[in-house]
Amino acid sequence: MKLCLLLGGPSAEREVSLMSGIGMARALANRGHDITLLDPATGRAMRIEDFHADPPKTEHPSARELGELSQGDVVLRSLTSSTVLGADMVVFGLHGVPGEDGLMQSVLELLGKPFTGSDSRASAICIDKHFAKIILKDAGIAVPKGLIVATNAHPADRHAAWELAKIEFGMPLVIKPNDQGSTVGLTILGEESEDSFNKAVDLALEYSAKALIEEFIEGRELTVGILDCEALPIVEITTAGGFYDYHHKYTPGMSFHACPADLPSEIASGIQADALKAFEVVGCRGYARIDFRLRPNGTYSCLEINTLPGMTATSLLPDAAEAAGISFEDLCERIVRTAIRE
Repeated sequence: MKLCLLLGGPSAEREVSLMSGIGMARALANRGHDITLLDPATGRAMRIEDFHADPPKTEHPSARELGELSQGDVVLRSLTSSTVLGADMVVFGLHGVPGEDGLMQSVLELLGKPFTGSDSRASAICIDKHFAKIILKDAGIAVPKGLIVATNAHPADRHAAWELAKIEFGMPLVIKPNDQGSTVGLTILGEESEDSFNKAVDLALEYSAKALIEEFIEGRELTVGILDCEALPIVEITTAGGFYDYHHKYTPGMSFHACPADLPSEIASGIQADALKAFEVVGCRGYARIDFRLRPNGTYSCLEINTLPGMTATSLLPDAAEAAGISFEDLCERIVRTAIRE
């Protein structure tokens, strides 16, 4: 097949996307597909042999650095190009916004161009972490308590959010952008200080129009990959000190994956069932990754749904697939074949 693979882009996860995209491209090329890479941030189309990118930095990009990437005509430049229009299918190697928010998917839908991953509706739901949790909770899936502080919130409303959060959620608090991934702009607030709270909210709002304030769930970090409506083995993530932030994710030796996770069978099956239920209730298709936290008492909560999870050498979904006997090449091929079928 003639495939156009989107990678890079102007999101906070650009560098991770470059690594995901080239890995997917090489795997699909090995399966006989004709691959052209397209970076929406620059409009540059290239062959695999022309691609070059440094490994992702171990610290996420600043808001200023992201502002230097053009976003104005990303969709128009990329999705109306001959590279896209001449392809049999578009493969998403993008992460973050734009790319994971449903905007590009909606344009491709209007063009009648097949693409991998979830459709525009499911993508738009899942990128809005707070809204997605409302849907999941309504479906009977446990989620952390949370509230939103918007960019234009009145100081009195922000103060009210602080008072409510510390009383209802307790300390520490998780404060993060409502529509970013890779823990970009995230703070674990351990001190009961309104000034520190406001600084953490300001940091989150550098990357999003909304800051999500959540209860912190003490416990084990778990994730479930979904492939073609089947739950893969659960992955447990541990770190070499600290929480699983951008630095730990993309610095070799700073995080460790155990798959399948060492869990009682009833807990493991319950988490996998809820992951699949979450995938279905928001209307995802193809593949995704669902994140959970497991408390010491055996209860757990669903944190979020990643509709375009990382596909790098250190990413979680490929690890889960490997534990299920699915090679990386097979994983990429199945993502494409599932999109063709659907």
